Amino acid sequence: MPTATDPGALLRWRAELTAAATEPLHANVPALLAEAAAEVPHRVLLQMFETGSSLTYAELERHSTHLARALYARGVRAGAHVAVMLPNGVAWPITWFALLKLGAAVVPVNPGYTPRELAYVLGNAEVSAWVVAADQAAVADRIDPWPPALARERVFACGGTPGDGSPWAALLDEGAHHALPALAAPTLRSPANIQYTSGTTGFPKGCVLGHGYWLNLARGAQMLHVAPMQRFFTAQPFFYMDPFWQLLTTVRCRGTLVAAQKISGTRFLGWLAEHGIEWAQLPELALKSIASVHGRPLALKMVFTFGWSAASRALFHERFAPAVALEAFGMTEIGLGTAMPPGLPALAAAKPTSVGVAALRREVRVVDPAGRPAATGQTGELQVRGEHLFQGYFRQPDANAAAFDGEWFRTGDAFVADADGFVYLVGRFKDMIRRSGENIAAREVEAVVRLLPQVADCAAVPVPDAKRGEEVKILVQLQPGSTLDAAALVEHCRAHLAAFKLPRYVQFVAEFPRTSSNKIAKSAIAAAPGDPTAGCFDRDQAAT
Repeated sequence: MPTATDPGALLRWRAELTAAATEPLHANVPALLAEAAAEVPHRVLLQMFETGSSLTYAELERHSTHLARALYARGVRAGAHVAVMLPNGVAWPITWFALLKLGAAVVPVNPGYTPRELAYVLGNAEVSAWVVAADQAAVADRIDPWPPALARERVFACGGTPGDGSPWAALLDEGAHHALPALAAPTLRSPANIQYTSGTTGFPKGCVLGHGYWLNLARGAQMLHVAPMQRFFTAQPFFYMDPFWQLLTTVRCRGTLVAAQKISGTRFLGWLAEHGIEWAQLPELALKSIASVHGRPLALKMVFTFGWSAASRALFHERFAPAVALEAFGMTEIGLGTAMPPGLPALAAAKPTSVGVAALRREVRVVDPAGRPAATGQTGELQVRGEHLFQGYFRQPDANAAAFDGEWFRTGDAFVADADGFVYLVGRFKDMIRRSGENIAAREVEAVVRLLPQVADCAAVPVPDAKRGEEVKILVQLQPGSTLDAAALVEHCRAHLAAFKLPRYVQFVAEFPRTSSNKIAKSAIAAAPGDPTAGCFDRDQAAT
């Protein structure tokens, strides 16, 4: 058994990473599916257990080819940016692979977005076609201004599943009777997704992710497996980045991805037990329902964790050993940046809060404010470089210039490194709120609140929440004489923000602590003693 400081074990792991980095990736994402479909055509790839719908490898290959043909006949071409706004279901991977086969780039869109948010994303991404759930298609009539590149006849309503007689199924059937001309195959550099992620500005930025990004991420995740596995699980929404790499990792393993329609912290562990799941990305909050699986056998071999406490890790291993909880760090921009080496339990036990070392095709460093390597134990910014990072923020030259220090991507996150080169996440430099796995830009919430003429200034901040990790609190300074109340403020936000971004807590203040440059001093707000929700308007309580 390797010891906590066994240099040989770490050297062997780094040698494995170096060797894997010399192996060629598949030519593109569809090539990986085609290879797997030829090998295991009748194996179930995706299982939506709540609806009973599923896809075998061969069905996904066939349906996505038919959809590609149908969309081509409707004018979708290579290089097009196509928005996809669908709930979790079999239509999502069919649509994704169809568009990648055409050489188009997919723009995943949160179904919870308001018309204001949709107008921004569809316009900013230069979307020229849109696949939208049939029960949400009417939202198109409320988008103003209409995105200039989007032809209204290329808004495709998706409702139903293949073979059910719905208009969506008819579109797939239509594609069966079309042929595609010879198309240039996408390369590893070809954009596959324009993935919008919240930043510190008022609106999210679109990360351009190539085919190589997804293939490298799936390969890097597979390398972390401590044993061969066939039963994978996801409850993340498909507009988020995680289900894409989890699906491709499943394809690499020739396994089955069992998927929920939406995440539930209280039901998560029960789902794992019920469906014989061997691997999952487990939210830390799910451990609060550990009693729900007391005495129930689990097939679990491994979970990926992101930012767990040492106490949660100990609780997991106490209940689920020999299953392994492996810690890692990733971002939309970098994919998988770091991870603990797999199969070294003594090392993981000795460094329970470390997110590990550089992952496949990644180099990492911690630098001080001057850009120099930080000393061991000194807090600095984590920077990452390597092949198949994101290709920049779409139409954001200033953001791209600020995001890189030469070849190194600046994560904006505070880290320290120990003497063995393992890194530890200290906190976020970026002004973000992390609620139930969603990144919320504080400045976007603030920008919406400032639209109210009664508001003089405001600050959105995170507050701890046992159920969701963090909740959104808005502190508001009113104009003199204003009588705006908290309920009216929340209703204003509801018209302009997706539900997950809505402030739960509202606190009116006479004035804000300020820096020497007259900016609101959020550090002083965070450092204030006592319960940050005491005396606040609570949207959840008001609704009961």
